Amino acid sequence: MDTFVETLPPRLSESFRCFDRRENRLPARFHQHPEIELTYVPYGGGRRLIGDHVDRYQDHDLVLVGENLPHNWSADEYRGQRVDMHEAVVMYFRRDFLGRGFFDIPEAARLRELFDAAQRGIWFPPDIAVEIGERMRRIMRADGMQRVAELLLCLERLCDCHQARLLASEGFVVCHRESADNRMTVALDYINRHFQDWELRASQLATLVNMNGSAFSRRFRNVTGHTPTTYINRVRLGYSRRLLLDQANSVTDVCHESGFSSLSHFSKLFRARYAMSPSEFREAHLVACNSASR
Repeated sequence: MDTFVETLPPRLSESFRCFDRRENRLPARFHQHPEIELTYVPYGGGRRLIGDHVDRYQDHDLVLVGENLPHNWSADEYRGQRVDMHEAVVMYFRRDFLGRGFFDIPEAARLRELFDAAQRGIWFPPDIAVEIGERMRRIMRADGMQRVAELLLCLERLCDCHQARLLASEGFVVCHRESADNRMTVALDYINRHFQDWELRASQLATLVNMNGSAFSRRFRNVTGHTPTTYINRVRLGYSRRLLLDQANSVTDVCHESGFSSLSHFSKLFRARYAMSPSEFREAHLVACNSASR
């Protein structure tokens, strides 16, 4: 499924955009852009699509969307209309909007982690959403360096939230995770580059980082929260959901392209993880996107 690439550059007097989306009369469509986006919906409900994640949203919905991650909010009130005029405060900024290297400083370490996590989309609970929504409104009214200061305070506050949830699955956008353990970083990077190889095994990863199998599995689970096999399969499943969005790919082709050798095993894991078959997921996502674009 193709996604529309949206272009909304900042004004000449600004380094980033913060606006009420109703002012721009943006069409309701599945889209992406090179900027990081923070969207706050104060009131209303509808369907939210972030990558391969489809869910309902309601009052005080706050999501941080990473660069080039396809997404859309479709309000029930405007379902079927070309332009969705539901209220939302939206902020667009590029990772280097304060200059190259600004977020490489030690004080910005948590912000770098936040931006990396946003590659999967991050949902924040309503209490944080209300607070951040008010800060975003202040940015809309502010000018000069006050806008920049408020944005940095918003991001810092998001870093403090421990109830946030990642939305799109690991494999939809295969990202490189940082780890204080260099051997686990090497293993994760290898998985990200070779997960489509159906012969990829934990034993290969252990050999790659010069560890015995049991010690490697314990360390890997401490870092990622999953066994190596479970993590590899989750990446494959997430990637398969991305491929399933393209109607031209058969389920069998998606299975093999994602790194599974058996269609029955792929379907079993997919249903166990997402409570639906690959075909049912494709149909549900197609219906959601068609409803949003009508």
